[in-house]
Amino acid sequence: MLNHLSIKNVAVIDKLDVDFHEGVSVLTGETGAGKSIIIDSINMILGDRANKELVRYGADKAVVQAVFDATADALDILAENDIDADDEQIIITRQITRDGKSVARVNGMAVTLNILRDISDSLINIHGQHDNQALLTPVKHTAFLDAYADNQEYINDYREILRKKREIEKRIASLEMDEQEKMQRIDLLEYQVNEIKKASLEKGEEDDLKEQREIYANAELITNCTREAYQNIYGGEEEQSAYDGISIAVNALSEISGLNPQIKAMYETLSGIMYQIEDTAHEIKEFSDSVEFDEQTLNDIEERLDLISRLKRKYGGSIENILDYLKKAESDLNDIKLSDEKTNELKEQLKSITDELTKKGNALSKRRREAASVLQKGIEEALRELNMEKAKFHVQIESGNDFYENGMDKVEFLISANPGEPLKPLVKIASGGELSRVMLAIKSILADTDGVDTLIFDEIDTGVSGKAAMSIAKKLSGIGKSKQVICITHLPQLTAAADNHYLIQKDTDGEMASTSLTELDDSGREQELARIIDGGEISELAINHAKEMLKNAHSEK
Repeated sequence: MLNHLSIKNVAVIDKLDVDFHEGVSVLTGETGAGKSIIIDSINMILGDRANKELVRYGADKAVVQAVFDATADALDILAENDIDADDEQIIITRQITRDGKSVARVNGMAVTLNILRDISDSLINIHGQHDNQALLTPVKHTAFLDAYADNQEYINDYREILRKKREIEKRIASLEMDEQEKMQRIDLLEYQVNEIKKASLEKGEEDDLKEQREIYANAELITNCTREAYQNIYGGEEEQSAYDGISIAVNALSEISGLNPQIKAMYETLSGIMYQIEDTAHEIKEFSDSVEFDEQTLNDIEERLDLISRLKRKYGGSIENILDYLKKAESDLNDIKLSDEKTNELKEQLKSITDELTKKGNALSKRRREAASVLQKGIEEALRELNMEKAKFHVQIESGNDFYENGMDKVEFLISANPGEPLKPLVKIASGGELSRVMLAIKSILADTDGVDTLIFDEIDTGVSGKAAMSIAKKLSGIGKSKQVICITHLPQLTAAADNHYLIQKDTDGEMASTSLTELDDSGREQELARIIDGGEISELAINHAKEMLKNAHSEK
């Protein structure tokens, strides 16, 4: 359940904090008061892409925070991502900066938008007017049916096999080339393989060559410096070297080292230094003697580095990439040379995996047909409750031999809204009110299976009035007994039937507008309901009508 919503610096909203309750809550207000901004803000915590245009003018960032009671599914997702859930609460925070950067956090931990969507999808479901349009797109009907049938695991299995099938088909297509193209490809691959093999590249070779190049290119300087260093620390003949001086000091201290612990420690330290200098001097001497300027060797190194550079430009940015390319080229060459044999082998694999995919697709089709028979009965019952007593609803499933992304079926919802009319596609429905009720019927059925605790309806009542409006109010009230329902509405019937009522208002200080959201008491509810009834100025008659509607709604609960 959504317990608290905080919005700061989002479009016309300066700062907004609101607590939500159980049951059905309605949000009402004048056109342009900012209802869409509240929905945009909620969509931010659901993982919508960041839109820097939502940051309020003059502010550096926009922040939306929502506090939920965790669902079982949400807790599982948190555990999978090592996110703590103290008191089984989930706090989602989304921040968008003026330059469009976005940060999402769940219980204080930064998360990706994909993880945010997974978590929020298990907490809240939002229905907007665009969802009605989804009903008019048959390809979307499969998703509705699969959500009801809980088919996601079956779809994932099907898609994995479909992916393998497409990979095999791609490999077969690459092998089935004409003879001229085949020979050209063989010539190119053989040239590339031979060129790389001839180079006899080794990993790490380039760094070693560059190090050698530095030594040979600076051989004279290295020789002079190392000889000078050796002479000064060890090899001096005319002048005393560092080693000689320390050796004399060691001999002097050795005579008295047994007299005092501190003298002994100094003696041992100097002895160690003397041996280290001796070892280092020998290393310097050996290194100095090994360095000889050889112009031919330097030229050979430069040529080798130039070869590596050319191969890197052709086959990859490193020796490792070149060697990886070699493996692939050898594999491709082998496949082409054995293309007929390989093609036959792959075709056998394709036949086997196609049979497996067909079984998975048929199993998915069976689940859909079983679910469809139950779903259409449930939707017809829901439509009767929504003042469409004679409506007939049918889930049409056409199965074939084609493999689509979600199976082998084409699913389309058909409806007969009035007695005597044939079943026809939803796109043929002329009434927006009928479309809204069909969507509400579907949502009410799915609400029992999707595991979320909170449903938000953004103007579900579009195109509805009179008796149909009352039926929608009753239906949402029924859903509100087991789910938290939040509705943005213009319907007086739904407004009166709600358990909680919030008013959206936009005010201005003369310079900037600001939207607020206030929970109304009984008196406030009467005033706002009267405004909705009257459509503007609030008359005494409208006040009395509002009181009567609220009284009747209360008595029916």
